[in-house]
Amino acid sequence: MKRRSGGLLLALVVPAVFGLSGCGLFSSSSSSPPSSAGADGAAGAGGDSWIVSEQGKATPSPKPTSGGTPPPSVSFGFLPLSGGGGAKYATPTPVCSPNMFNFSKIAGLDVTPAATTAVLDWYNVGGINLVEFRLYAISQDLVVGDQRDVTYTVVKPKTPCGQMSATITNLSPKTHYVFTVDAVVLRRSGDGTHSATVFRSHSLPTL
Repeated sequence: MKRRSGGLLLALVVPAVFGLSGCGLFSSSSSSPPSSAGADGAAGAGGDSWIVSEQGKATPSPKPTSGGTPPPSVSFGFLPLSGGGGAKYATPTPVCSPNMFNFSKIAGLDVTPAATTAVLDWYNVGGINLVEFRLYAISQDLVVGDQRDVTYTVVKPKTPCGQMSATITNLSPKTHYVFTVDAVVLRRSGDGTHSATVFRSHSLPTL
């Protein structure tokens, strides 16, 4: 009889222990996670704030608008010849007085160079205010040291208009020159004269 009562007591105690531990296990596993409101509150209290922005989109670069006046171009050196290489003579007219040089254009010039001289040929269109012509020979070769002065030769027209020829002297042999003819006229308003280049050659070497 004693052995049976002990076994019965053990049978009652063991289920009770497992029942209590099972309740604790079930109660701890069934606990709900913290609410999102509580997490947001914690982040707002101690975390960094967030700024929501829209992603940018690539756009093409603006193109310059057409129209308007373009900037003036800058040119260097001599102005271009209007006719190319040789001279183009004007058509002679019976009356020379109404004809005048157009200072906005430079015509070609015929030049026959020698060793120390050069013969220039051009057409004189005339003009009531024409005074004289000035002939230049401008060296195009680089010279080290003292430079020669640029001088000119004065030629007075013998006829109101027509073909003219003159010689420039005192040139250096085997030297490249650009030859020009300037027309000197009386000013239309005021006193004095005005001169401008009306004929010019390309760079030509002496012999």
